[in-house]
Amino acid sequence: MTIVLNTLENFDASEHISTLINDADMEVVNTSGMKIAHCMGCNLCWLKTPGICAIKDDYEGIIKKLVGAENLWLVSDTSFGFVDWRGKRVMDRIVPMLNMYVEFRDGLERHELRYHPLNFGLLYKGQADQEFLEEWSRRVASNLAGHSLGVYNIGKEDKPCM
Repeated sequence: MTIVLNTLENFDASEHISTLINDADMEVVNTSGMKIAHCMGCNLCWLKTPGICAIKDDYEGIIKKLVGAENLWLVSDTSFGFVDWRGKRVMDRIVPMLNMYVEFRDGLERHELRYHPLNFGLLYKGQADQEFLEEWSRRVASNLAGHSLGVYNIGKEDKPCM
């Protein structure tokens, strides 16, 4: 199963998503209207309630979907050459998918997985450094013991990134 987390506001990315992601078992979750708080870094999802975030908001349903997914795509706008705050907020909340224990994977120290490997890809709008985002995508995928699905620009803006 493929989960697509679309964080874009006032931009219909469905055509881009269906063109770039060819998966019959795909679910698009539009997060722009959801109540999703920022990760507080409290580590309760590791220590007190393993795998369960202490924040009770709309992200609970997303984590449940990710537990059953094989692929995760993030659809995000860009700001300052990177994913914007909506995209970063959604990715920061993925911490309950990992354990607090670390292991060496791909020659680097990584958190152990709580569930299973998850492949990661990025569709972004705006202007950003493509190579930087590709490296970030590889690192996210490595953290999740998966592989990068790729990074694609789905719409450039005329204004330069700040």
